[in-house]
Amino acid sequence: MNAEVVSALLREPAEVADRCENEDELRDLALACLLCLVVGAALFGGVVGSFRGGLQIGYSAVKLPLALLATLVVSVPAFFALAVGFGARTRFVSIAALSLAASARAALVLAGCAPVLWLAVDRGLGYHGSVLLATCMYLASGLAALGIVLRGLGGSVRALVTAAACGIVFFGVLGQTAWMLRPFFGRPSQATIPFVRPREGSFADALTRSSRSARGIYDTPAWQRGEDEARDVEDAP
Repeated sequence: MNAEVVSALLREPAEVADRCENEDELRDLALACLLCLVVGAALFGGVVGSFRGGLQIGYSAVKLPLALLATLVVSVPAFFALAVGFGARTRFVSIAALSLAASARAALVLAGCAPVLWLAVDRGLGYHGSVLLATCMYLASGLAALGIVLRGLGGSVRALVTAAACGIVFFGVLGQTAWMLRPFFGRPSQATIPFVRPREGSFADALTRSSRSARGIYDTPAWQRGEDEARDVEDAP
């Protein structure tokens, strides 16, 4: 792994954003960022899976990088269309490199957070608490990624609006992708450890059902509520 690129991703997001516009550096930058993304996401995924242990560690270590890469494949064309639509003068290859660099920075932040989550799980943090802590770490990594995107788009108000629109697309696609690849933590009560669970609607359906349940509106019989509420928590990416 290129130590210079890793250092720049963590400490010099503006420099990384500038490199995304330099054709001579794109190949080396893209390879280094791809490696950072896979390794960082795999480390964090493995720690997430350690809550359940066993095969779940390996499964989560594979699925989290896969979810990020699949999200990039779907989202980058939308990013380019949004950037051009909001008036940015840029090339598709630069937007692709910028998106990859931002995802790599997010993965490195997750890797840095992994020991904290691991320690919390080792000290007996419960299932719901672990999910909540991991969610906060996902949010922190997303904010770190936003720093590169903003600088790459120019740092103006227009860039902020463009970045916000791109973020909505990215997290929407990532949420659905993670939903399809769940579980990551693994239900404590589940007898077996599946690689993926059977399809049960969409990520948007789960959010709607969870919000209704939080207001005391249930769409399922009373005897199913306990199981469904536990499922909704586990289905959070």
